[in-house]
Amino acid sequence: MLFHLTHFLRGGIETSLVSLLASLDRERFEIGLTLTYPTEALETHFRALLPPDVKLHILAPEAWLSHCRQLKKAGKLGPLGKIYEEVLLPPLRKPLVNRRFRGILRDYDLVIDYDMSLSRLTGRLPVPMIGYQHFSVAHLERENRRKLRKLRRQCREHYDRIVVLNDTMLADARALIPEAAGKFIRLYNATDLDRIRALGKAPFSPPAHPYIVSVGRLEESQKDFTTLLRAYAALVRGTGLRERLVLVGDGASRGRLEALARELGISERVSFAGFQPNPYAWIHHARLMAFSSKMEGLPNVLLEGMALGQFVVSTDCPVGPSEILAEGKAGLLTPVGDVPALAEAIRRGLEDEPLRARLLAYAAVHIEQMGFGPTSAAFGACVDDLLGAPGAGAAVLTAAAPAVSAAAGTTA
Repeated sequence: MLFHLTHFLRGGIETSLVSLLASLDRERFEIGLTLTYPTEALETHFRALLPPDVKLHILAPEAWLSHCRQLKKAGKLGPLGKIYEEVLLPPLRKPLVNRRFRGILRDYDLVIDYDMSLSRLTGRLPVPMIGYQHFSVAHLERENRRKLRKLRRQCREHYDRIVVLNDTMLADARALIPEAAGKFIRLYNATDLDRIRALGKAPFSPPAHPYIVSVGRLEESQKDFTTLLRAYAALVRGTGLRERLVLVGDGASRGRLEALARELGISERVSFAGFQPNPYAWIHHARLMAFSSKMEGLPNVLLEGMALGQFVVSTDCPVGPSEILAEGKAGLLTPVGDVPALAEAIRRGLEDEPLRARLLAYAAVHIEQMGFGPTSAAFGACVDDLLGAPGAGAAVLTAAAPAVSAAAGTTA
């Protein structure tokens, strides 16, 4: 089977893909991965995490095809570069990438489009195709109907199955894209609980002061570190909070968030730690993990916090946090953008020991259903169902497929 992703950035989608690749049974599946573009994050971080047997292909490695794209993602592309990247290059790049991908596809029986980007380059393929939709379809209905119309066409014409990440997303997708309702299935992200726990205990020099941690890409178009900083400032002013705040991650909004911390008078108490190759140690040693976002699919960092036995406070954004945190039984949930509510939840999470004990005990049991085993088995069943159809090309499966092993890989 051949997976596809546009590129590797330092985010949850990339981490979940690496975990899924590591979890799949090598006695059943031979795996390849295509990327449209090379990135610095691939070379400095993710290449070493990819299982060594995954055949990696980059479709547009040349600088003239990819450099302006990388500058655009970093917010460093000037006006002339935008004309080149957005107007002049696409008519040349699209057919070239399509031709290269179809050449690689000759060796595979199934495609998994992990970010729903591939079909926009290739159209319908001659083999079955699974798409992964990582974000809420309901959010598109509210905020970007033009993009929703494009997604509906993709689902209707290009994909045989579309994976969504939680039950709320499943219900929304079936309601808003009824013509493809039978194609949607729910699969949780594959989470390597054992690896996360081992890395959480790796050698680490924690900050001298006790701290609250928040992990994520600093991109305020999706995340909401602004509300977290304001809630933290309110706690410092109102309660004399002794814990510092550490933000682990990087992104285009970092400068704006650093300026906000200075404006709020908390810059000396907030550390911007940047991207960390092992965020799990930062989570493990914290007093509490806070997560603030405007929209999600299935935020990996909440799963990782629970796996590490960390008390979690999260905004109840659409969608994912409520299901991960069992509607508040495995962590505290607050309304999106509600500074006082987030501040109060953080205070309770730090001070209310009976509450901490109760929610942590529930989370320790709840997280086990989201490990490698259940997700790998469900993914295998999806492939069985899809390739079991006449003419689907069942060569991707062995004649006597063994049960999926939860220990099929530990790379991610």
